[in-house]
Amino acid sequence: MEALHGTGGKPNVDKNKLVAFLETHYQLIGVLVGALIVLASMGTYTNWDAEKEFEAAQSVVTSGFPYVSSGFMINQPPLAFYMTAPVLQAFGASYVNGVGFVSALGFGCVALVYALGTLLYGKHTGLVAAALFGLVPWQVFMARIYMIDAQYLFVSLLFLVVGVLAVHKNSEKLLAVSGVLFALAFLTKLFAIFFLVPLLLIVLLKGKAYGFKLTLRKALIFLVPSFIFQAIWFGGFANQNFLGVYIPADFTHQVLIANPSMLFLPQIFVESSGWFLLAAAIFSLALTLGFRHLFEGTLRIDVVCVGAILAVAAVDLSLVFGSHLLVPYVSAFKYEYAALPFLCLLAASLADKGGLLVSSIGTQKVKRFLVGLGLALLFASMVESAVFLGHFQPYTLIDFKVDYVGHYFPFYVYTSVSSNFQTWLIFAVALMAVSFVFPFVLRIWRKDLSKWNDIL
Repeated sequence: MEALHGTGGKPNVDKNKLVAFLETHYQLIGVLVGALIVLASMGTYTNWDAEKEFEAAQSVVTSGFPYVSSGFMINQPPLAFYMTAPVLQAFGASYVNGVGFVSALGFGCVALVYALGTLLYGKHTGLVAAALFGLVPWQVFMARIYMIDAQYLFVSLLFLVVGVLAVHKNSEKLLAVSGVLFALAFLTKLFAIFFLVPLLLIVLLKGKAYGFKLTLRKALIFLVPSFIFQAIWFGGFANQNFLGVYIPADFTHQVLIANPSMLFLPQIFVESSGWFLLAAAIFSLALTLGFRHLFEGTLRIDVVCVGAILAVAAVDLSLVFGSHLLVPYVSAFKYEYAALPFLCLLAASLADKGGLLVSSIGTQKVKRFLVGLGLALLFASMVESAVFLGHFQPYTLIDFKVDYVGHYFPFYVYTSVSSNFQTWLIFAVALMAVSFVFPFVLRIWRKDLSKWNDIL
């Protein structure tokens, strides 16, 4: 009996480990469960791009190569289709199963945003960033439609997390792993190149503090796997023009946009991520600049996030206003997707900045007001995302309202959402909110309990 229940037996040890794990990570578990509930209760969506890309994934199962009815899928890197193929082979080549795989990676992105936020800013920022990212309509809809975007974002975030760890630990081994992961991300979608910007900024702005110095050797350790992978596929298996994938159909589209509106870019961020998330990100940056002496170290990380966002926006703007390309204009939802994690991280950093601000010397009333305003913006962003998801779930994510098209990148229903979606959505937001405030409630309760014991 002592072996089963005993004081030193393995079952008790495992139980203690489980309890310790839950005590350490219950906040993260609450956030991740909330994000999972949102994805699991949503329906699936489709559009022209999704149909073509799923056709390519099906073709990998049947023929071994990503063919589509319009020809060989040479204008997209192939790895996303090969990642999906085993899922379709095992569970059936249905569109819903394909979306299920994408959703799993979309859920993984939430966890990776937590990891990245924790590495860059701190645990509180990681938690809030994961919650914001897991609820924002931009991410939720991208995780419920079969396109390669959520897949490339997952691998890109993974290589960036490992890359940041490589800088922090000054490790060439981790740098090599990050390089392989970047090669895989780049072979999933070329937009993965945008994630080199934050990694390079981290090296330049924070590398010296960790003893990490950018050298030709380290650059080659990181980049050589990409050259090898690209040469193997596009120079060998693809049997097509090697440079063909670098000149996609988006760049050779016969129809150009003559008079693009400058409002198209702000509309993307406002309508797909929300006013309050943008306001929180701007307020977070303003707070850092206003208290530079206090947030001197944080300022460099803010620059990393802002630099990543601006790099993505700059490329899109140059394609639209420089070359007048139509697709980067009407499908900018996909072009700007790489900026979303950094927008969430910048906004969520208010969590760690608030604690530092309150604990600093100075006028507490003003600082508490600023901290309260920041927290209110973060909570309002979560509520705004939930309202958006609950209201716009039936037909389309965004109505862009530009002259050329009536609808901007529409998401058409493939399977209807759960009849209890709004109930689940409210539960998910409440679960995330409770995960944030529970430690503070627990501290107050313990403090009051200790006083009560003193009285007794």
